[in-house]
Amino acid sequence: MSTRKFQKASIAELVQWYAEGSIAYEQALEAADSRSANRAQNKITGAYRELRIRGETSQLLPLLQSENETVRTNVAVHALEFAPEFGEPVLLWIAARPGWNRTPAYYALKAWREGTLKFP
Repeated sequence: MSTRKFQKASIAELVQWYAEGSIAYEQALEAADSRSANRAQNKITGAYRELRIRGETSQLLPLLQSENETVRTNVAVHALEFAPEFGEPVLLWIAARPGWNRTPAYYALKAWREGTLKFP
């Protein structure tokens, strides 16, 4: 997706694209499809950047209740930048569970606590 498309999108579209990108990312990883995973990650990153530019990152917080654990993980990691009181507990819970999201949650928390976590 182009930067221009993100700029023209509504807040609701950006949040929807973020969630869709997270689900597509999970599916691409399960299929070992790195190209699709990269495209999905670009969609997530583009939506997040545009929400940050507009000062609307908090619009992602309802996605912390998503049924999809990858959506929750991505939002929780990004929430460490603007609402750590919401992101940290979700990441702690995910890091303590079995599953493939466990490792990214653990390392995001570790980097955040060390002050080395970088946001797109």
